[in-house]
Amino acid sequence: MVEPMATESKVTANTSSTSELRAACDTGLREFLKGRGYEEMHTHTDVKLVLGYLGVLFCAIDFAYSWKYPFSQTKWFSYISVSVYAVTSALALAYSYAVQRNTFFVGYNKAKGHIISAGSHAKQNDPTYRLTLTTRPIRGRQDPPVFNSKPVEVKQPFAEWFYSDGEFDGAKFNADIEVAIMSLLCKKSD
Repeated sequence: MVEPMATESKVTANTSSTSELRAACDTGLREFLKGRGYEEMHTHTDVKLVLGYLGVLFCAIDFAYSWKYPFSQTKWFSYISVSVYAVTSALALAYSYAVQRNTFFVGYNKAKGHIISAGSHAKQNDPTYRLTLTTRPIRGRQDPPVFNSKPVEVKQPFAEWFYSDGEFDGAKFNADIEVAIMSLLCKKSD
């Protein structure tokens, strides 16, 4: 008889690379939240894609216009299209730094009536995972739940969640994240 395949695959990361360790933890959190019924929102990606496509559209129109007419007639539109491309690229970059920051997951749960945002950070030579979780009610909901408005910060050394060979300990990670999310979602006692 054939045994069913394991639902979880081994996740390994280079233990000397904080970016790989952080990416593995981010992926683990994303899977954990999706497993708890949160649907990922792609607003940040959508905004940057729209800005990028707008810049590329102007350049494509400029290319088609320049193909048909000589450069002397199209140079002003070329100046405009390059300027629009530069501005939309700068806006996308500013959006990444000012609005999105370190946020890698924004998800909502209609049944629970809230949105969770997760952002992470790891310094170059500091093996500590810094996770910030925030929540807010879904707009337009008739009975919005009242959550703790303060973000929850989790600071944990990567060694807590990774074995020496770089294998990710998903069970320990999920247990720690469950505690953080429960403290985030506990109602105010005012």
